[in-house]
Amino acid sequence: MSFTIPDKAVGTFSAVPYVVDIVNGRVPVMAAGGIVDARTAKAAFALGADGIFAGTAFLATEESPMANNIKQAVTETDAYDEALFSAEPKYYRSLPGELPNRLVQLTDEGKSKEEVWRAANAYRGMHDGMIDGDLSKGYASFGLGISFIHQIDPIDKVVNRIYSGVPEEQR
Repeated sequence: MSFTIPDKAVGTFSAVPYVVDIVNGRVPVMAAGGIVDARTAKAAFALGADGIFAGTAFLATEESPMANNIKQAVTETDAYDEALFSAEPKYYRSLPGELPNRLVQLTDEGKSKEEVWRAANAYRGMHDGMIDGDLSKGYASFGLGISFIHQIDPIDKVVNRIYSGVPEEQR
């Protein structure tokens, strides 16, 4: 059996039950996107996921090598504030800033994903933004779970917060 994921942005909590129905128990389904706490972990399993992947939840932790100014900005930003631009391979969400705002402008002007990706300085731009904390020459990419991160916690606290939403039968 095979199926193609459409070139569309579909949220986790719509995609998970869709995929669960398609695979019909033949393969495990991992939920990813917006999973940052017990509530979102519990929701993913309730929709039929067999496991979860959390990314953004771990970026604004004490142990993360991300720049402190970017960590602080994460706690003050929600998904509606993020700059969305098209670039290879699909699109990125970033904290707003000089370069991310320019990338949004290039996207709005109809520039190709390749042109926007070059202007973003590819993955080096992510390093410049997230590790160096410079949004004038880089971008800081986060998922939609950013809306639920309000403080910088140690990683063990984040793990415990997410794990508390995992149903007993999945542990």
